[in-house]
Amino acid sequence: MKKTLIGICIILSFSGCASQNKKNYTSKADKYQLAMHFNNLGAKYVNKDMLDGAIMQFKRALAIDPDFAEARNNLGVAYCKKKMFDVAAEEFKLAIKINPDYCKAHDNLGFAYRSMSMFDEAIAEHYLALKINPKDLEAKKNLDIAIEEKKVFEKTKSYQTANKGIAPGSITGYNQYMRGFLDEAITSFKKVLDEDPNDTMASCYLGNTYAMKGMLDNAISLYKEIIAKDPSNIVVRLNLGDAYFGKGLIDEAIHEYENVLKMNPGNTRAFYKLGEAYADKGLLDMAGITLNKAIVSNPNFLEAYDKLGMVYLQEGLYDEAISLWKKLLELNPASARAHFNLGLAYSSKNMTEEALNEFRRTVNTNPTNINARYNLAYVYEEKGMIDEAAAEYKKLFDVSSGEPGKDGKTLNNQEEPEKVIVTR
Repeated sequence: MKKTLIGICIILSFSGCASQNKKNYTSKADKYQLAMHFNNLGAKYVNKDMLDGAIMQFKRALAIDPDFAEARNNLGVAYCKKKMFDVAAEEFKLAIKINPDYCKAHDNLGFAYRSMSMFDEAIAEHYLALKINPKDLEAKKNLDIAIEEKKVFEKTKSYQTANKGIAPGSITGYNQYMRGFLDEAITSFKKVLDEDPNDTMASCYLGNTYAMKGMLDNAISLYKEIIAKDPSNIVVRLNLGDAYFGKGLIDEAIHEYENVLKMNPGNTRAFYKLGEAYADKGLLDMAGITLNKAIVSNPNFLEAYDKLGMVYLQEGLYDEAISLWKKLLELNPASARAHFNLGLAYSSKNMTEEALNEFRRTVNTNPTNINARYNLAYVYEEKGMIDEAAAEYKKLFDVSSGEPGKDGKTLNNQEEPEKVIVTR
């Protein structure tokens, strides 16, 4: 912390009255470098959830260069994290005014609109982001979420009008839960249960909200109460199994998933979660059998392919693992995780060239994947490509340290994609 404060003081002295011994930032390039420094410092503060400090740094960058679109975008992200969505939206709009083709600013503006239940506006912004960059998977995911949340929002409004049996507080809590306002959702569901302790919908979603916040003991207690009243509630049993799994209570989780399959023998999610629990216990044969059942139940279940591939890799069944990840890539060609795992399987079979290609594809899709960069450097080294290995180790160090460029380069002129913060 002391080093950070010293660094800030040095920068502040640059922006004040310069003495004869201090550099006077007057040229356009110098101002840009200083603005970039404040922007990068703000980014680090955001990553540490020091949001007020981040906002201050982004504003310093913008005081130097009001047309710094990336700093505008990042300031908007910081406001989003403080749930000041209306203020954030204005910053994203300013970033777009400066650079109309700024894909991430459009995507983030969509996020802000969505958080204010302005779903049509959100969908329009995510569409614009994808029009600018059709390969932006984050924008595609956000578009899908916005479309689904609009359906949920409209459905809950119609419920409120047509079905007086659903407590208004449950509808409010559900919307808060879906938008990530977990503390507010807990308050809403508790108010409903204070008035009617038997409201199953409020109880279920209160348990889900506890689980989302990591309050697993609370979630487990509530799920068990619901099951005591309704032992046939499969959804709650699955959630109880997940909560047990999250607590590391694997035997208890297995028991719940098995109970679900007794009541509903074809439940795909129960097969998958049971296979995952078996794998966690080291019961790889049973995990493999169960995960195969999940895939038979749903041939498009991507997570099951990935998990089963990892089980096969642990068992030394490399050809089977390779076959699974190739199938996963047929279903989802953009999966960086599948490329990485396929690289591991090839490496395990000493198929060096194939492993090299997969690790390259991984870092091209996800430049900050530290494990992929390390494995890529290692394979280069094994092949005697020392210069390539050294370059990759340097990139690995830069990514690990969070300082993308120790040679004076700014974020915009590095080989890696522009590093701006993106609202998730």
